[in-house]
Amino acid sequence: MKRFVRNTSLALCAALLLASGCSSHERRPPVLRDSDYPGLLRSSSVLPDDVLWRQRVTATWGDESGHGFDAALQKQGDVLTLLGLTPIGSPGFVLVLRAEQIEFENRSGDELPIPPRFILLDVQRVFFPWLGPPGRALDDGEHQGTVADERVVERWQGGRLLERRFTRMDGQPPGEITIHYTWEHKDWIAPTRAIVDNGWFGYRLAVETLEETRLPATGVPLQK
Repeated sequence: MKRFVRNTSLALCAALLLASGCSSHERRPPVLRDSDYPGLLRSSSVLPDDVLWRQRVTATWGDESGHGFDAALQKQGDVLTLLGLTPIGSPGFVLVLRAEQIEFENRSGDELPIPPRFILLDVQRVFFPWLGPPGRALDDGEHQGTVADERVVERWQGGRLLERRFTRMDGQPPGEITIHYTWEHKDWIAPTRAIVDNGWFGYRLAVETLEETRLPATGVPLQK
């Protein structure tokens, strides 16, 4: 891309439980398996730029109020690292996708209610390229394709991705994941704001990118 995160909230609820210290009596999702959230977990190398983002994530679901946490997301080569912070700024969890291997470290003391893979799927649906050559903008208008049994539709204008939608070809789960993008920085890879409406599981996720740092080829390790 051109200079390019009812069951309950699943990945987002998990991250919030870990990062913001939700108490044990609050509502949690049922026990879930990797197969409950279908999708292709891709190699991080498909994102052409090495970058570190400082972000604010807010999740809402059902009739609950929005809950937020701060995070750092880094892509370096084929390694993707997500660091979720507690309200006092200490690491709540560290999630790493290294090639095809997932590494997860929970420092919060709360049990992870969903597989870490769910969180990575949401990150990749928002920030990774899905249609067209990585690192290149598509022409203005609507574009669509099929990736790993999912119909992907994107809407572009002025070299920027404005909307992306995912639908399962088999209709399981039914519904659609829709992502809307807002861009304020012409030289940034990431959108300033991405809003994810996950119709498969009934949650909304707002990801605000507050700061973007390009990384050199050798990379700058994300401090854990």
